[in-house]
Amino acid sequence: MSYIFDRLKKHTEDFQSLLSDNLNPSSESHDYPWLNAVYDGTNIRRAHLDVVDRIDDRKLYMMHLCIFPVVNSKAPIYGFDLIAGPNKVTGAFHDFSPTYTGHDLDNYFMNMVKKYSWTRTRELPEWAQRIFSPNIITASNIKDHDELERVLQLSLDSLSLYINTMRNDKSINPSNKSTSFQNRYCYYQKQNPHTPRVMESLGIDAETVRDFIDSCLFPEIEYS
Repeated sequence: MSYIFDRLKKHTEDFQSLLSDNLNPSSESHDYPWLNAVYDGTNIRRAHLDVVDRIDDRKLYMMHLCIFPVVNSKAPIYGFDLIAGPNKVTGAFHDFSPTYTGHDLDNYFMNMVKKYSWTRTRELPEWAQRIFSPNIITASNIKDHDELERVLQLSLDSLSLYINTMRNDKSINPSNKSTSFQNRYCYYQKQNPHTPRVMESLGIDAETVRDFIDSCLFPEIEYS
């Protein structure tokens, strides 16, 4: 196995440990033949970690972590996505995507990412520009081990920051309703053509991929 695949497996375990130590397993369940872990917790409506991999035949590792605050919070949405082959990370994306503006986490994340630089970055497509913050990390073509470590450490540090800050979220107010913001985020994430393309390239049928994206990866909140 490659160094990158080994390191990403360990990072998945680190994510799982941090999530399970601080959040609760959700009653939500999904029957897909890859890792899907869903949690909730104090002021956190939904945290979803999934990994789709083909590391046994040395093809691909695709990791996703997305955390939504409760709808009466003004907190941003935590997002981390990474796609890698055995010899390089083709893309790593990390953001605290705004719902409202002016939450403490927005400034915390902005200050956290200032000290980082990346060998190559990507220009965001139009659908992504509609939902991501100006502070988003868009690192690509990562082959250097030190650069990979910076990406992974940042995602862990920011996850810990996010969870700990949400425990005492000062923006919680019954009059706040971020439902439309969160649904907008999910809607535009589902416009990403790369997710179904990559999953189908791994031999997953198109119907299963579409169901996974709609019902598990980015499920929209149903209005009552």
